Amino acid sequence: MDFFPGLVSGNALSLNTIVHDLSTRPGYEFIRQRLSVGVPNGLSPEWFNSEERTVDAIANQPVVAGRHGTLDYYLSQRNSPPLHGMGDIERISMNRLKAVSLAQARSSGGTISGRVAGKYGWRGQVSTLSDFVAGACASELGLNVANTARQANDPADPRYVSLAPDISMEQVADLTSYVADLPAPTKQLLTMEDRKRVRRGERVFSTVGCAACHIADLPPAGGIYSDLLLHDMGPELQDPFPAPAHQLINTSSTAPASPYQSRYGRGETSSYRSLSPPYRTESPYDRLGPPPNRRRSTPRVVSSLVPAGTPQPIAMDYPEQPRFPRGEFNQADLNGRHRFSWDALQREWKTPPLWGVADSEPYLHDGRAKSLTDAIQWHGGEADESKRNYLRLNEDQKELLLIFLGSLKAPLD
Repeated sequence: MDFFPGLVSGNALSLNTIVHDLSTRPGYEFIRQRLSVGVPNGLSPEWFNSEERTVDAIANQPVVAGRHGTLDYYLSQRNSPPLHGMGDIERISMNRLKAVSLAQARSSGGTISGRVAGKYGWRGQVSTLSDFVAGACASELGLNVANTARQANDPADPRYVSLAPDISMEQVADLTSYVADLPAPTKQLLTMEDRKRVRRGERVFSTVGCAACHIADLPPAGGIYSDLLLHDMGPELQDPFPAPAHQLINTSSTAPASPYQSRYGRGETSSYRSLSPPYRTESPYDRLGPPPNRRRSTPRVVSSLVPAGTPQPIAMDYPEQPRFPRGEFNQADLNGRHRFSWDALQREWKTPPLWGVADSEPYLHDGRAKSLTDAIQWHGGEADESKRNYLRLNEDQKELLLIFLGSLKAPLD
C-alpha cells in the first residue's frame, strides 16, 4: 500500500501496526509523516512528535481519525506498562480470577462484571509472561524469536523478510526470568499518624466503590489493587483496537513449555473459546517498557477495513469526515445484541494494578491523564457509579483518598 506499507502483512491488511517515534531505517520519518496526510487539519506536533508531545494534546484528542481513499484509519497512543511484580502476577490462579468475576457480578447485580482473559497487556491479550516477553522482543525490538514469534513487519517495506532467529528461546527465558524477578512494591515505612491517614484514605477508596475492581490482594500478589479482569470503561476510554472476545473455560494447556516454564513452572495459562463467530485476531503486545517510573507514549495505527471472520462493527452510515467513534451507540445494544461487536470490545480494558501508581504518571493506556484525579474522572462504563461517588466527596475525603494512592510507591531501584 503506497499510503503506509506497514498496514500490509503478506497478502492481508494488518489490523494494528505500532508506529515508533524513531527508527534507524533511512526514510522512516518520511513514511511516518504520511499518516498526517489524511487527517483533517493535519497532526499537531504536540500530539505526534516525541520531543513536543504533551499530555494535554493527547487528552484533547485521544484518537486521531484519518482517511486515505476509502480507507479510514485511526491513531492512538500507548503508555508502556510497569513491569514490577510480574513474577507474582504469573503465579495468580486463573480459577481465582474466575471466582472474582462471578463474585463481582453477584454483589453488584450485574452492574460490574469482569471478564477473564490473559493477565498481561492493557487489554489482557497475552496469557503468560513468557509470551509477553517474546512478543515484546518481536514487535518492539524487531527480533525474530526462535520457534515462537516473528519480528514485526518493516513499516516501510512489506516485502522485507528475515527468517533467521535473532534471539534464542534460552535468551528469551533469561529475559523472562529477569522480568519475573523484578520486585513487587512493598508498603512504606510510615509514622503512626501517616499510617492512620493512609488507612482512612483506603476506607474512602473502598466506600466509593473503587475496591470492587481494584482488589487489594490476589494471592500471591499482595497489595496489587487489581482484579486483572476486563471491564467496559465507557465511551470516553474507547480506543480503536478491541479487547479479545474470549472467555476462559479451563486452565489447561497442551502447548509445549518454554525454557522459562521448564525452569520455573508453567503456572496456569488460559484456554479460550470464542463468544462470537469464530475469528482470528492479531492481538498486539503492549511494549516491554522502561523501568516502572519511566514511561513513553507511542502512536499506533489501526485500519477500519477488517478481514472476514473478525468481530464486525455495528452497521451505520459512512461518515462524511473520518471520525472516531464512527457514531453514537445505544448502550443497551452494546450490552445486549452487540455485546461482542468490535465497537463494544473497544471499550474494554484490563484493570491496571495500582501498586506503584504514585510513581507511574502519566496515567491510563495512552498517557492522557497527568494526575490521579484526572485518571479517576476519565472513568466511565462499569466505573461510572464509583466516579460519581468520588465527585460527591468533600475536599477532605478526596485528599485522604489521594494520600492513600500516594502511599502506593514503586520499588526502589
